[in-house]
Amino acid sequence: MDNNMKITTVNGEILPQNLGFTSMHDHTLIDTSIAGAFMKRIFHDIPGEMLEFRPENYGFLKTGVYLMSPQLQNVDDMEFLLNEYKYFSQAGGRSVVDPAPVGIRGNVKQLQEFSRRSGLQLICATGIYTATSRPDNLKGKGEEELYQYFRKEITDGIDGTDVHPGILKCAAATYGANGIMQEEIDGIRACSRLSAETGLAVYLHTDSQVRGEDLLKIVRMMISECGADPRKIEVCHMDNRLACSVSVKDYIQKENAARNISLETHHRLLDLGVNLGLDTWGMPIHSTQMFFTDDFDRMKALIILVREGYDGQLTLGNDFSSKIAGRQYGEAGCTAFITHGITALKENGMEKAITQITIDNPVRILAY
Repeated sequence: MDNNMKITTVNGEILPQNLGFTSMHDHTLIDTSIAGAFMKRIFHDIPGEMLEFRPENYGFLKTGVYLMSPQLQNVDDMEFLLNEYKYFSQAGGRSVVDPAPVGIRGNVKQLQEFSRRSGLQLICATGIYTATSRPDNLKGKGEEELYQYFRKEITDGIDGTDVHPGILKCAAATYGANGIMQEEIDGIRACSRLSAETGLAVYLHTDSQVRGEDLLKIVRMMISECGADPRKIEVCHMDNRLACSVSVKDYIQKENAARNISLETHHRLLDLGVNLGLDTWGMPIHSTQMFFTDDFDRMKALIILVREGYDGQLTLGNDFSSKIAGRQYGEAGCTAFITHGITALKENGMEKAITQITIDNPVRILAY
């Protein structure tokens, strides 16, 4: 690796060799109120008392509606976060990528405070999230305007501060009349162009309901049309797609219907040279309407992909983003991928892959 390369954290630049054991996708201070307001327009008949963050509602909130709870939309409790991330530090964690972009990103001065107090090296993002989570000042902005906005944050700092982003973030999640909405395509193109120009990694948020062919088309566009280096592309939440091969209805009604994971899209993306994030370990979402990936599915996929030789393109994280996912409230918090994923690798004699996935790959992706 070039001796002049660096990694940008919220508290300045570090040498790549100092990155250490890294979660490549977790959140600290985050504001999901825009997404929550959008969900509330869809699920508008839920009584407010059912969205209150109290023990008798935990089961219901874990069906995925927790984003609609005003008490869970803003993670700004510094003491809660410090208590949660101490478990990550005790397990050997050294660095965290928080890929929350413009519109949901927390106050960057508070991100600096969290990094200092926790002792963790924190990398934050510029970019844009889904079409339904766009802040007012970026609504209706096209590719070039978004490009200039993100470029300014990279060069001048975020919100007039000395904090600079260490990655770019965009999203492919929302369908319109002609495929993924143009607002999201514009964000993807702007971020991909900047990745090509700066060397910063570009994270692509994906939704499990996005068709595999559409996702492949977008990634090819990022590489061939926008010039992004596939080795710097991180396709997020690919573990959420594992359990979509059979519907709950068919599984229940058809005696021989089998529930298993599907890696078809994963293989096709990996063969393009990009990185895949298995980054929602311990996600506290449960539903009787559709199968959500559980950590047994994630362990199986991780072992298969490492056995097939793809360990040089995998990363891990938890997408920790709500109190309801915290250890203080009975879930796995920001250590789930360690408790389950790393343990599975150890039990299968894949210790070398642990270093590759948690240290070497993060350094390659984040250094520029």
